[in-house]
Amino acid sequence: MFPWKSIIAVNTNLNRALYLQISDSFIKEISAGRIQRSQKIPGSRKMAELLGLNRKTVIQAYEELSAQGWIQSISSSGTYISSDLPVSRYTSIETTELPSGKLPSPESNPFEYIPASIPNGKKLIIVDGGSPDHRLAPMDWVYRESRSIINSSYGKQLLTYSGVHGDDKLRDTLAQYLSETRGMNLNITNLLITRGSQMGIFLAAQALTNQGDKVVVGSSSYDAADWAFEYAGCQLKRVPVDQGGLNTSALAELCSRESIKMVYITPHHHFPTTVTLSNIRRIELMELSMKHDFIVVEDDYDYDFHYKSAPILPLASLDHGGRIIYVGSFSKVFAPNVRVGYVAASNWQIDRMARIRRIIDRQGDQIMERVMAEAIINGELSRHLKKSIRIYKQRRDHLVELLNKDLANHVEFDIPEGGMAVWLRFKNCQLTDLRDYFTSTGLSLDIDKYLARQFNAFRFGFTSLEEEEQNKVVDLMTKAIELSAS
Repeated sequence: MFPWKSIIAVNTNLNRALYLQISDSFIKEISAGRIQRSQKIPGSRKMAELLGLNRKTVIQAYEELSAQGWIQSISSSGTYISSDLPVSRYTSIETTELPSGKLPSPESNPFEYIPASIPNGKKLIIVDGGSPDHRLAPMDWVYRESRSIINSSYGKQLLTYSGVHGDDKLRDTLAQYLSETRGMNLNITNLLITRGSQMGIFLAAQALTNQGDKVVVGSSSYDAADWAFEYAGCQLKRVPVDQGGLNTSALAELCSRESIKMVYITPHHHFPTTVTLSNIRRIELMELSMKHDFIVVEDDYDYDFHYKSAPILPLASLDHGGRIIYVGSFSKVFAPNVRVGYVAASNWQIDRMARIRRIIDRQGDQIMERVMAEAIINGELSRHLKKSIRIYKQRRDHLVELLNKDLANHVEFDIPEGGMAVWLRFKNCQLTDLRDYFTSTGLSLDIDKYLARQFNAFRFGFTSLEEEEQNKVVDLMTKAIELSAS
């Protein structure tokens, strides 16, 4: 007998009517080819007995399926799957080839997620590559402010369609904020609000480059930025990165030979190695930009988190003649799920990026954008930053102490001046060989396979781990290394 009870799934805890759950299951199984066209199905009384449900529920489901054309009743014969449904032929998703050229290579694995557990059910401790601790974010305030805005006289208007450039109040407030904190000379027309910095990078690549243009990135670089430029059809040209950041002498030599359209940098604290672009090289980069007429995309994703001294002012604070595209985000300040970022650039560049943004995303979250404006105005952003910087510095110092005490024989690193991660380099063991050992001990480390092979290193994010959590992680790392050596 056909296993109807096994394949027709219902769950009384779901917020969906039971009869619709039954019809959903039928449609899914028919579409997958497991229930064949013209196949006879049990009557409503029998199906109700099999599923342990009221017959009226099954009758409702059958009526719904009949109305949609999935089943048909034949007088004196019974109920059948419709005979005129098309026959589906399915190919396993694993055998389908991805188109080349326009997508990140499988080697970079951009779609990999961090699992919550391993096959034996053991919960993993996740160590990211450098993210804010969402537990510190003032989300109660954010929710209260959201409700207050929605209930205000103007709040309902923010739920409708709006301009693609973003909430005007946030743009105006942000222009003043960036002027006061970063010395940038801006007005509202110089800002485009995005859903995080990645969208800003993507829009800059799409709007300001052409197929075949040459874009300079570091020898080590933020992989998602690389993907954005490659997707736009650009050729990546890699320049060495050392303790002073992007090597401007090597860049100058490259510019003398080739025409460069754009240079991408993460000046505070280079991704992934965490070094800060020195003042001298910032000046040299600006001079090269003017001499060779290329655009600099300045991805200042964690400008705010500097522990040794005040951050160096952005290149965008200089008189750059429209050659700097400045990208920032509130996602690194509050929490990754707060998808509000921004791009600062010349009017015409902003308008060009806005036209492309209109194609891929009609507009942003106006309520959250207005909340971010209020966070700046009433000082909530400043208070949260002050608290976060103090706590993150303590966590950085604690991790440095732990690493020096427990893993000094196996790793080496430079203490980052700021940011959210330590660039941890392995000395006498191969990081790629350790990954399975880390997982077996209960760790999920954000190890990029390419960077692990090239540099035998990974980014150890410390900001999202409390001190006790860091103790546990380093303890398990030590255990994993010992297991690999035995």
